[in-house]
Amino acid sequence: MTDVLDVYLNSRLTGRLNRDTDGSVSFDYVDSTDPTPLSLSMPKGASHHSPDVTMPWLDNLLPDNDEVRRRWATEFGERRATPFNLLRHMGADCAGAVQVVPAGEIPGQDGALTGPSETEIASHIRTLRADDAAWDFEERGGRWSLGGQQGKFALARMEDGWFLPSGRAASTHIVKVGIAAVPDSDIAEFVTMRTAALLGLPVPTVEYAQFGDQAVLVAERFDRLKMNEDVRRLHQEDLCQAMGLWRSSKYQSDGGPSSSDVVEFLERTLDPRDRDRGIHDFARALVFNWILAGTDAHAKNYALLHLGSRTILAPFYDLISTALLWPAKQVHFEGRLAMKFGGEYRLRRVDLGRCAKAASELRVPEEFLVGITKDYLTRIPDAVATALKDLSDSVADSTRARMQDAMAERLTQVNPA
Repeated sequence: MTDVLDVYLNSRLTGRLNRDTDGSVSFDYVDSTDPTPLSLSMPKGASHHSPDVTMPWLDNLLPDNDEVRRRWATEFGERRATPFNLLRHMGADCAGAVQVVPAGEIPGQDGALTGPSETEIASHIRTLRADDAAWDFEERGGRWSLGGQQGKFALARMEDGWFLPSGRAASTHIVKVGIAAVPDSDIAEFVTMRTAALLGLPVPTVEYAQFGDQAVLVAERFDRLKMNEDVRRLHQEDLCQAMGLWRSSKYQSDGGPSSSDVVEFLERTLDPRDRDRGIHDFARALVFNWILAGTDAHAKNYALLHLGSRTILAPFYDLISTALLWPAKQVHFEGRLAMKFGGEYRLRRVDLGRCAKAASELRVPEEFLVGITKDYLTRIPDAVATALKDLSDSVADSTRARMQDAMAERLTQVNPA
């Protein structure tokens, strides 16, 4: 007997997930009119896709935090925390335009927005900071799934406040409380993301918002398009999904893609109108992560947006500088990049001399990469200072000063002259 889940894209039934008796899951398209693929690893040129590509794609829809998965399984009475079992309950608001529901069930036609009070939101933030596996407002009915490791939850921002969406209603923002074991990591992520924006990198809008007595990072979803009070989902997938990889292969050192692999993939898959810009932006992001010691920029932290048959590189997200969190010596001597830059993981071995090899790997001119590096080294101090000023008043002056000094020391490591 086969279990079935229906998969919707932009509120249209696009296909079905079929689980066989051995637990393997395959996918079949049923809508041949919509040109948007569920995944580049499952092109619409074929109607059936095997478990080899379906199961990694499905797994990557869920949190990386295995404890979150175990709790969801317990909550819903599932004996095993498989992606198929969990998305039966939590698939109503996934990343991109995907909604996964039990066979024959139609995602809520109107959806619902319930308004948790600021006090309730603050309470949930406190709960997550104490227990980073307590992701969902389970008593309020919101059912969503996001990838990633750190504690987070999704809300919809409307003209009259913050709401918890359900059914067809889509979230617009992600509230991220940071990594429980790393104090101030949400502050560091805000500063890193704002710095990237000030340097001209395409990133979602972020703010360090106040909910009652809790200040927290809030990121606008780049896979949502808000038009007045209507929110449209935009389909996206991370590079692990697009390349048919399990989350265990998100780091290059664990068998994941290198920067050269990514560029080759982008050359094959990006719309010709966006190809050069996408590859150059990817190169800029690699330089940014090297200079700021962004050691977690793995394949799941890059994504593609699918706009009909057109595929573009998504804005960069989850950028976080370890230089703002770790002691300077630890950054320099222990820091390792998620993808090699110029053939090297170790931050202490990466310098301007690596740009020639990196440019070859990225298929961009060496002078372009050197120019971007020198430009960022010049502009980052002021950008970081501005980002620190943009933090809410709840952040201590001592924290701002420490992060400013830490970044200055990191820039000295990169460019000792």
